[in-house]
Amino acid sequence: MAHYFAAKLAAEDKLFLKFSSAGLSANPGVEIPEIVKKLLKKVGVKKFTHVPVMLTAKSAESADLILAMTAAQKARIAALYPAAAGKTFTLASFAGLLGGDIPDPYGRGDKFYAETFALIRSAVKASIEKLKNK
Repeated sequence: MAHYFAAKLAAEDKLFLKFSSAGLSANPGVEIPEIVKKLLKKVGVKKFTHVPVMLTAKSAESADLILAMTAAQKARIAALYPAAAGKTFTLASFAGLLGGDIPDPYGRGDKFYAETFALIRSAVKASIEKLKNK
């Protein structure tokens, strides 16, 4: 959700940023829940075609910035890919939202997805503003 919303906001601001999304335990066979598509459509993300991919050493090292959803994920990325440690943050802390984790809504109800997406939207908006001002 964060990837697609960030790309939409950056495009609206004519920022030439490239976004990608990768996980630490991504499974390309997992179907994206319909609620994710519905929530993104409500905020103007028309095209959502996401296949989960794993974070690799190459992608971690070549990234300018890595945003994790939780402090545990951030720590795991730093442990697996030491070259990425200094450019890895939690989304909430990078956004200046007092740190904290953004929980994974996978497998939970629609209400939990909506609440999580609201957190993601706030953090992504603040992150894009921060990147605009760099």
